[in-house]
Amino acid sequence: MQNRKTIWGKHEGKTNQILQLACGYSQLNLQYFSGGWAIKTEKLSEKSATINLSSLEQATSLVDANIYQTGRSTNLILQPTLPAKPIVFRTNTKIIIRQHQSMRLYIKVPLSIQLYYKQTDADHLLTEVDSERLSDTWFGEPDSGTPAFAGGSLFALQANDLPTAEYEILIPLNIQNNSTQLLDLQRLLVHVEIMNVYQVGARLIADTATIEFKGQGQVGNLQIGTDKTIHGTNPVLVGKARQASNRTILGHSFHFIKQMTQL
Repeated sequence: MQNRKTIWGKHEGKTNQILQLACGYSQLNLQYFSGGWAIKTEKLSEKSATINLSSLEQATSLVDANIYQTGRSTNLILQPTLPAKPIVFRTNTKIIIRQHQSMRLYIKVPLSIQLYYKQTDADHLLTEVDSERLSDTWFGEPDSGTPAFAGGSLFALQANDLPTAEYEILIPLNIQNNSTQLLDLQRLLVHVEIMNVYQVGARLIADTATIEFKGQGQVGNLQIGTDKTIHGTNPVLVGKARQASNRTILGHSFHFIKQMTQL
């Protein structure tokens, strides 16, 4: 069995062997054959708090598995990723950020696992599995909002105060109120689909999102990137963002900050 520090990245398929991966409420059975992979996904009745990858000797083929013909490469690459849609953070605690003040807080979301063969790009993606199913939701006005996932209400002001299971990713958020009005932080749309994932010690930590509020009707910034105080000087990239994006986006943050202050 492999520990979490080595689970992400490249693995080699061998005939007569099954790789079994348990993560959250999902379990994957992976069997290499000459020219491809057989993959079977199962839902677990009880959540696996740890991510376990083990190998089993088996000469017979997997039953009811999906078959992927991939060619000569025996490589299988495991990559953690954040949800495919933005998440909505909705706090049950009143949070007020005064004018020209900023606040850092941390939230967490369950990861998904992407399986690639040969290399990590869209053309070589075999499949992906969610560790936990998130509820669909809608952020904003009915005619101009954004489809999203419900991200819950748990947060902390210090990273150590928000424990994460092995199948969860910690997300640091910096909220900057550069306006002349109070910012009542009630609901926040977090664009996790443009964030990378890093291994920092025993935890998975996403890019830091710095969200600027300049007031109603003004353009703010959303900055995505690493922070030495959180990620260290040489963070280990283990999961690429689902969508390529500039690291600084004008107007992007203003949309969800505007919606947030209206709700």
